[in-house]
Amino acid sequence: MQELIKYGKKIVEAGLAHSHFGNVSKRVGDQMLISTTGSMLDELEGQIVTVPIDPSTPDELDVIASTEVNVHRAIYRETSALAILHGHSKYAVVMSMLCKQGEQIVPEDSESVYFLHEIPVVTGGIGSQELATNAASALRDHKGVVALGHGTFARGATVDEAFVIISSIEHACTVKYLCDMARE
Repeated sequence: MQELIKYGKKIVEAGLAHSHFGNVSKRVGDQMLISTTGSMLDELEGQIVTVPIDPSTPDELDVIASTEVNVHRAIYRETSALAILHGHSKYAVVMSMLCKQGEQIVPEDSESVYFLHEIPVVTGGIGSQELATNAASALRDHKGVVALGHGTFARGATVDEAFVIISSIEHACTVKYLCDMARE
């Protein structure tokens, strides 16, 4: 739990989310620790709940878990993720909105190309089944995605790895946006 609290603060400090937006989770066996809906990522003490990854019936804590709880569940079920971070970074959101339907964000700087290759842009409303399905599907082959007009989701074997991914996506999108603007 302390690790999620630490990285919630890091997400806000790095400008990868603001105020009450974004969420964090960590897999623990067949359960996950996840931030609560409306919680501030830089003040997560007492704002993390444990819910099952594959509930046979809706869990009573689902009502206070992040609105993205079903997206996290789908990602845990469909990938090898042990941690998931979700941010709302500016340039990733902007670049997703500039993509044509079906396009991916293709980084331009050498580190991002090497590390990320390309960044899928997925569709679906906040917490929707469409977003859960699309994000989980894309994250089978990628470590990070951008939800169209919404924000980044990253998976990792550790919370630290997921943080590196969302940071790298924002870096790649910032560089790409600035390069695109300079060309115009």
